[in-house]
Amino acid sequence: MNASARPEFCKSNARGLRLWVPRLMLAAAVVHMMVGIIAAYSHWSGIISDGLWNTVRNDDDARMTALWFMISGVAFFGLGLLARRSVIATGTVPTETGWILLALGIPVAVLEPVSGGWSLIAIGVLAVVASRRDRSTTGFGRSAAQRTGGTAASAAASWNTAPSE
Repeated sequence: MNASARPEFCKSNARGLRLWVPRLMLAAAVVHMMVGIIAAYSHWSGIISDGLWNTVRNDDDARMTALWFMISGVAFFGLGLLARRSVIATGTVPTETGWILLALGIPVAVLEPVSGGWSLIAIGVLAVVASRRDRSTTGFGRSAAQRTGGTAASAAASWNTAPSE
């Protein structure tokens, strides 16, 4: 979609916090994966030297931890990419992004206070704030009648896409 085909609100809203939330998510995910590689370097070198196939077994907690630490970083990166795509396509940060980050970050921070859970909480709060700002400035969250200043019946009529006879 080129810039001229985007709705007008996307052009004006594609700045500020809504741009930084996905960037912070992607940066935090990269840092998470780098920490996973550096902190578990001996485990990863063992996994690679053992030939990868079936080298992470249920009885090897250290290798399982290294694997799941890396997988969670990749998933976090994917969530950041989806948030970025949403900002590019709609000019808004999805509210769910913030709530997902908070749902992940709060238990991590409570169970392991010296961790990256606090960064999840911080980015989650920023995402919720950005999505609420987006909703109030673009009209998301309001009914079609409220956006057009009409009644619910006139709003429903504007959504009717059936051919007239």
